[in-house]
Amino acid sequence: DVLGSRGLGDVYKRQILRASIDGTLLTIEISDKGRGIADIPQAMEPFFTTHPEQERSGMGFAVMQTFMDDLRVTSTPGQGTTVRMKKRILTTPIM
Repeated sequence: DVLGSRGLGDVYKRQILRASIDGTLLTIEISDKGRGIADIPQAMEPFFTTHPEQERSGMGFAVMQTFMDDLRVTSTPGQGTTVRMKKRILTTPIM
């Protein structure tokens, strides 16, 4: 549990960050018990934001997709979200 609890009220009660390396594959998983995402395909569209009145560009998922080999998002409204990213990082496995 790297991220712990942040002072954001009921929005994010707890975040969990997990990372592993299996041979040449880095896997990073981030989970929260927040509001969840009702429409994942819409949330993954470049420039989509739930706060258009703020100075946010809505590029989070688009940037992640650019730099990762695989990005998967699962979410249940009212229960939370998990983002799993995978990236090949080396040509030879770590011993």
